[in-house]
Amino acid sequence: MKKKNCTLKQHYWGSTGVYQQEWDKLYESLVPASDNAPTIQGELVRCISRLYYDYCNNGNCNVLDITMEDCDECDGSGYEEDNDGETQDCQWCGGDCRVEGDAYITDYYKEMIDFLKEYLIEKELVSQLENWMVNDYSPRYSFSDEQMNLYDKVSDAVVYQCLTTENKPNPKFKK
Repeated sequence: MKKKNCTLKQHYWGSTGVYQQEWDKLYESLVPASDNAPTIQGELVRCISRLYYDYCNNGNCNVLDITMEDCDECDGSGYEEDNDGETQDCQWCGGDCRVEGDAYITDYYKEMIDFLKEYLIEKELVSQLENWMVNDYSPRYSFSDEQMNLYDKVSDAVVYQCLTTENKPNPKFKK
């Protein structure tokens, strides 16, 4: 079986994925209503589904969090002097003394990324998605075809793997 890939205009979110029928059947048969899936294939489908869902519904605001760092401009005081020597709120942090730092994936979703990295044959696709999430996430709400295609590529790889490999028990499944 030759692997197919979504084009930039085909999205599982819009029910036009290249393996849409197969995706729907796999999701229905392998993904439980709650908790982890008992099989590796089911968990692969569940993980990318949850990540994709949060991106499309929330712009990754549940997946990502941002570290807060002390403002370098005011040395954490929240104030600075203007040209006339008057004290004013720091223009950089607005007097809050903290500024946004690096983005990171929250623990709940990091477990999903890690599962995909461990069990998906095409691991480099997961690394590309993770790298985009953490390093190139802004603007989060643009929902461009290129951004959607990152999720579609991982979804394509999950479906292809499910169709071409034996389904095995999920060793991380907890009853």
